[in-house]
Amino acid sequence: MQTEAKCHDDLRVMQFVDQVEAAAEESARDAYRLAFERLRSQIPLHPDRGASAARVYESASATVRMLAERCLPLATAIAMHLYPLCALQCIPVPLLSIARVQRALLLNTIRSRSLILANAGSERARGIEKPLIASRDANGLRIDGICEYMSLSSVADVVLFKAHFADIDETALCAADLKADSVRVGEWKFNGTLRFSDTASVTFTHHRVPRGRYVILRNAAGLQCVADYQRCWFHLFLADMYLARLERLHGIHGLQPSQGFIVSRNEAARLREYSLHLLDRFDLHRDAASLMNTTSALKLRVSLMTQGIIDSLRGMLPEDRSNMIAADIAELSCIRFQPTADERILQGLCMRPVAPTLALST
Repeated sequence: MQTEAKCHDDLRVMQFVDQVEAAAEESARDAYRLAFERLRSQIPLHPDRGASAARVYESASATVRMLAERCLPLATAIAMHLYPLCALQCIPVPLLSIARVQRALLLNTIRSRSLILANAGSERARGIEKPLIASRDANGLRIDGICEYMSLSSVADVVLFKAHFADIDETALCAADLKADSVRVGEWKFNGTLRFSDTASVTFTHHRVPRGRYVILRNAAGLQCVADYQRCWFHLFLADMYLARLERLHGIHGLQPSQGFIVSRNEAARLREYSLHLLDRFDLHRDAASLMNTTSALKLRVSLMTQGIIDSLRGMLPEDRSNMIAADIAELSCIRFQPTADERILQGLCMRPVAPTLALST
């Protein structure tokens, strides 16, 4: 039964990949839309409602793990829909608040219409991207600016982003419709199999965000807490996706798990377990740092495991006549730069105080 299900999953993803790859360059985006439309009807893309954060995550993670085994860039794209959706659903919001009502209405709209989310803006664009600018009008907000990286750019219905006000120290967290003349999506950012992430820039020109689709945050600490909470969900998805792909690649390329890989896999499992424990009891003001530290350590651990597999695959490149190994290396290499980038996590570890140890006398 399990083997039959895996065969069905293989076929679904293979059909998606084949349909996009068979299209001419000028019609590849249209082929992606058609292939995605079929795929979205075959896999769960909206996690359980009314469940604990850990159960919400597990239901969503099952989808991206299945996809990652077969097509890592596609799984990454789907994670860009699922992680903000999960975070939006599970982040603690005061019971009697306008924000809670707005969230309920937005989630109901997403579910009832089976909408696909995108998350605009990226740490990868640091040093390139200028913040989106928000201005008020009689009906809500107007948004101007460019986000350099947005996955699911061809198929997303709603995009989540933050925008700063030019004349006041406030930030708007927005959920904006993408199907509008005031939104322009650029060309794909990546070539080869990385195209399956459907990543492109998005430009907003006086784009309207109506009332009820944004929340104003008036202090930097609150904004950082929300951003960190979202990032922790992404760390978890990244770790699960890459671990699923690494396991599959061991079988495809006949790699034997090293002792170091086995130990690291066990450590990652413990970090994952503790992260989900923290998610279930999360308090925005009390647990943000602990959750961020744990999921960052998980992401870094899996990234280091991935670098080890990349090194093994590089040794096989001289015999790679189909360029399949080169494509695998290109896909796996992305994890180092995915938010939070390995370099930033390591910098944080260097700055973090080390607990004192007991000196043993001899």
